[in-house]
Amino acid sequence: MKHKQHRAGYAMLIVLAFIVFFFSLLAIGASQLSSLLRSQTVQQEMTSCDEGSTTAVARGLALLETGYPATSPYVCGVTLSTSSGNLPFTVTMTYLGSSKWTVNAHPTSVGEITTPIPAQFTSQTPP
Repeated sequence: MKHKQHRAGYAMLIVLAFIVFFFSLLAIGASQLSSLLRSQTVQQEMTSCDEGSTTAVARGLALLETGYPATSPYVCGVTLSTSSGNLPFTVTMTYLGSSKWTVNAHPTSVGEITTPIPAQFTSQTPP
């Protein structure tokens, strides 16, 4: 009867190879996931930052459809409900000539005093 030599240690190499493979997959997955989370966080911050300003510009444009302001640039303020709460915004409308306007909005600075945004403009001639 012949004796078979048992070669011990192969199972340990297979376990080691599996662990290296598993951690490699984990590292790749974690890298992809963290990249995705960073980009989504930036997207969410940009959306919340622009949330009130875009609505304020829309209110200014809707106001220009009712008529013309008395002066150019015309500055007024509006308080809007955002995901951060009620925030004041300053809307500036500037007449460029030949029925062209620029409308800008930004969060109202501390101490900045603006007139409230009117419901409509009554003048039918440009400033």
